[in-house]
Amino acid sequence: MAVRQVRTRARSWIEGFALILIVGIGAWITWVRVPADHRRRPWAEDANIFLDEAIRDGAWNVIVHGYAGYQHLVPRLVIAAIYPFFDIVRYPMLIFAICSVLTGLAAAAVFWLSRDLLPWLPARLTLAAITVLLPLATQETIGNLADLHTYAMWIMPWLLLYRPRRWATSAGWAIVAFLLVMTEIQSVFFIWLLPFRLRKTEARSYPVFAAFLIGSAWQVVTAVLVKRPPGEGPLSIASTFIGWMINTVIPLVEADPDTVRSIIRASGLLVAWVILLPIVAASVVALWKGSSQQRLLTVALLLGSAATYTSSAWANSADWFRYAEVGLDHIQILVVNIRYGVAAGMLLSAVIPLAVSILVVRARRSSRAAGSTRRAAITAVVGAICCTAVVAVMWHGCLNTFSLRDTVAEWPSAVVAATAECRSPAPPLHVTLPVAPVRSLTLSCAELLSLQR
Repeated sequence: MAVRQVRTRARSWIEGFALILIVGIGAWITWVRVPADHRRRPWAEDANIFLDEAIRDGAWNVIVHGYAGYQHLVPRLVIAAIYPFFDIVRYPMLIFAICSVLTGLAAAAVFWLSRDLLPWLPARLTLAAITVLLPLATQETIGNLADLHTYAMWIMPWLLLYRPRRWATSAGWAIVAFLLVMTEIQSVFFIWLLPFRLRKTEARSYPVFAAFLIGSAWQVVTAVLVKRPPGEGPLSIASTFIGWMINTVIPLVEADPDTVRSIIRASGLLVAWVILLPIVAASVVALWKGSSQQRLLTVALLLGSAATYTSSAWANSADWFRYAEVGLDHIQILVVNIRYGVAAGMLLSAVIPLAVSILVVRARRSSRAAGSTRRAAITAVVGAICCTAVVAVMWHGCLNTFSLRDTVAEWPSAVVAATAECRSPAPPLHVTLPVAPVRSLTLSCAELLSLQR
């Protein structure tokens, strides 16, 4: 008993230290993934929706203001929290820093929430690495509040399958569940997991489920009442699948659009099939060898990957998503590496560390029963190689990515120039600030000067 207590205490210390490292390293990796000058350009809704509405209507007054058909609770809470204090000159850098920390926290959350389903520590560390290293995220997802919902979709299946040890822990995760579902409407998809968890033995998870259901209902009501510009109708099954292969599978390894187009011109979807092969193998292993909960997680990851890409592509459908009808010979006019593949890619790639963890744990049990550690050691080495390969491939993929933020001028210099105009003897009625990728924020001089600190 004493030995077990020592091991448990040591494991807790190791995991606690790992959490701190994951947050810090994850935030740093996110911060350095784009060139320094790109961090000085705000992205899309961060400026011309969230900041604009906070200025005009009051930051706390728009906390549950729906936009584009759904709620964006966490981004609006961040704006409301910093609004009284930030200097508009440093706004994009501050947002990027906050989002970097939140990304590190997302990695730590997945690491912690997976502790029962992936008991092997290296597999859980791989999940954390996937969160901060997925190559496609560099293009436009990281460092902004507008796309922070991507990480909500990634965390949700782990949270709904997590077993809190204490009621206080359950209450804390319930708050997180509400924040996540109120930030990403697509996470409502995982509602089908709840019937598998509604047992007396899962009572401590009920606050999490309740918070998830309340947030889900709120999102559905918002989707009904707050309309968004319609797409051009559902895509064909063939175009949806090809799009998923191009925008989810290939970017797990290569996220430069020009390189991806060259690959597709040269060999069609062959590279995508090669990348998909180990994921399919891992899925078979997890479904065959895993426990009932691990099998449920495997299905959730695979269906979640398909659902998040499909719903995004269908909601924003246009001719450039019609891969089957247009044909891959015309890939130059079709979308490649769209951000819809980020959450889908995280969910899909997580199957590999899941399968590895299952095999390592099973080998350990078999070795204990047989009185020999050889099989467990060999399996652990092979598993470590597989997890290292996943991290190495994504790390290499990060080196070949690019950011779309350089489509506009830097924000600080634009704010300084606009401020000079507003303080001139003949100030303009309004000034316009550049917002990536092709947006802008128009403010009155009074509004601009009120945000100078």
